[in-house]
This record gives sequence, C-alpha cells and structure tokens, in this order.
Amino acid sequence: MIRPTRAVAWTARLPPPTQWQRFASSSPPSLRQSPKLKAQPSSKQLRPPLPKAPAIRPYKPTSHKHDKATSPDARSATTPSPDTLQSLWRRSWLPLTGAALISGFLGFYIFGTAAASLKTPPCPGSGCEYDRPTGRPPALSGDNADQFDKELDFGEWWMGITRLRRKLAERADGHVLELAMGTGRNLEHYNWQPLSAAAGGGVVPQGILSFTGLDISVDMLEVARKRLAETIPPMASSAPSVGASTMADHAGGELAFLGGRLRLVNSDAHGAIPPPAAGGPNAKYDTIVQTFGLCSVSDPVGVLSNLASAIKPGTGRIILLEHGKGWYGIVNGLLDKNAGKHFEKYGCWWNRDIEALVDEAVQRTPGLELVKLSRPIMLQMGTLVWIELRVADRP
Repeated sequence: MIRPTRAVAWTARLPPPTQWQRFASSSPPSLRQSPKLKAQPSSKQLRPPLPKAPAIRPYKPTSHKHDKATSPDARSATTPSPDTLQSLWRRSWLPLTGAALISGFLGFYIFGTAAASLKTPPCPGSGCEYDRPTGRPPALSGDNADQFDKELDFGEWWMGITRLRRKLAERADGHVLELAMGTGRNLEHYNWQPLSAAAGGGVVPQGILSFTGLDISVDMLEVARKRLAETIPPMASSAPSVGASTMADHAGGELAFLGGRLRLVNSDAHGAIPPPAAGGPNAKYDTIVQTFGLCSVSDPVGVLSNLASAIKPGTGRIILLEHGKGWYGIVNGLLDKNAGKHFEKYGCWWNRDIEALVDEAVQRTPGLELVKLSRPIMLQMGTLVWIELRVADRP
C-alpha cells in the first residue's frame, strides 16, 4: 500500500517546471549538467602577481625580401634589361667626353706643329745644330725671307696666335719698343692713327707716340720695312733716314721714318737698348712687347733683365707672348722629341720652361715684378704663355 505522503514529499524536492524547461532548451540531454558552484580562490591566489622580467630576444636584422613575382609583368620588371647605346651614354658620358676633348686637343696641337715644320731645313745635317740660339733662323736668308714669312700664316691662324698678336698690339701705348720683331708680324695690328696724324702736322691723340722695332736679322727687318710701307699710308711718301752701323758685325744700323718717330734698329737684344726717339738718352719706354723671343736668344734671363732697365718704372709694362713647356707630360715629350728639328729651321728652342725663366729673372733683377702670367687658348695645352712684368717705382 502506497503512502501518499512520501510521494508528495518527493515531488516537493523537484525544481520548478520553468527550470527544467530552461535546461531542456539550452543543451541536448547528453550534455546537460547540473550547475556547479564556483570554487572560492585561496589566499595565495588573492596575492597580486609579481612583475616578470622582460624576455631578452637576440637581435636579428630585418631583411626586406621582395615577394616573388608570379605574373609575367612582374617577372619582366625584375629582370635587368640589356645595355643599349643610350643607357651606356647616360652612365659614362662624362669620361667619354673628357677623353674626346683631350684627344681632340692633342690632335689639334700635333697638326698645328706638324704644319709649321713641313718644309725641310736648308741644311739638315749636324752643321745646322747650334748649342746656343743667335736669333737668326737658319732657314732664312735674303732670297727666301718673304717666303719664310708667308709659311707662318696658316700655322699661326690655325693655332690662334694671330688673335693673340692683335690683343698684344692693342696694349701698346706711349713710347713703344718691340724687341725681336722679326718680319713684323705684329705691325698690321697696331693703331697707327696717332703717328699718321703727327706726320700730317696734326695734334697727336693718345696712343702710340713713337715706335722702335729691334731685331738682329737684317733680312727680317727688310720684310718688316715692306710691311710698314703697306700698313702706314704716310710711309709710302716718306724717305727714310739711314743710321750707320756701330757694331763689329755691322749690326746697329737704323732706319727712321716720320721724323724719327718710327725706327727699325738692327741690334742684339743682349746689348744696350736704344732709348725712345723723343725724350733724351735717359728716357724710358712706356710699353715693351715681344713675341716668341725668349726661345731664340742665348740668355733669356739676361734679356729680361735688360728689358727691365729700359721700361719706365711704375707705369711701364713689359708684355710677352712666348711658347714653351705646357701642362701635360705627353705634350712636353713631343716638344722635346722635335725640338732639334724645330731649332734647325727656326733657330728657336720651343721646349724651354718659360715660367721658370721668368721666375729666375724676377729673383735676379732688382725691382722687376710679375704682374700676370697666364696660358691662353686651351687647345694649345698650356704651351702658349702670356706674361706681364713691371718695374717697381723707386721711392
């Protein structure tokens, strides 16, 4: 016999229907679990955790690895393109241009020097070799002086010397002396208007007041005289006054024109230099010019000292255009190699160190000062030397 009282008591222990429904809806029967109470933390777990030391990691440099290209376009972008003429030029245009310029300059210089030495010297043996130059070119004589002068035209034009002669003549002012004037290749570049005005009885404007041309070769001076007659109109109707020779070798003769304002003197640059035509025996020159003379004299330092004694201190200028050793060893080697042949024809040692000679003259000559030394025309590789000197004014 069942006691209803126990059934009622068991039923009372069951949870409410709503709780059973929640369990049924939340999970399948196999996963249903009765709720568990959370464990209370112990006293050790309630303590705050101690700070941990940072972990030390070894340094590894980061490498930027490019993703491998998978598409055809990406593969073509990473593959280096073959060198083209344009790409090669962009990378090496500077050294190529420099090499081309140096080669061109060297060819230009070699062509010019070869053109100036095409003719065979009159006596190509050892008899034409002199230890010391005299200023008289062995290739020149009275019969071929005009032809000798014409042979220089192309070479000087090609090498830019004609332009430098014009620049040098423009600097001439006052009482002018041209030493080693040769055949007078500078005469056509001077401003002769002041002297022409003086010959006509007019007032002499500022410019060349008097001109004295000096050279050791009578044959060269004869060519210069003909050139003067063509350059200065009053010369055609002017009879020269002839001065007698006073030297043992018949040098020292003089031709004077235009009332003595223009003179051609046959004399040696190492000897006493005559004073200007006007001003007395102690007068000095305002301008002294010379082209390619230091290579043709036996004592170039002595000639420079001699010029210093003839220039007006303070305001006077000595202006020289010379040729000699240049910037580069290969060019100087060519000059040394062909110096003997050049000397046999022209009587000029073109491989002298002009700058060193000028420095020596400045050190040895009291009061002589270097105003300017430059090497014009880059195509000449530094073999052309422009020099300006002066003598300090005495206190």
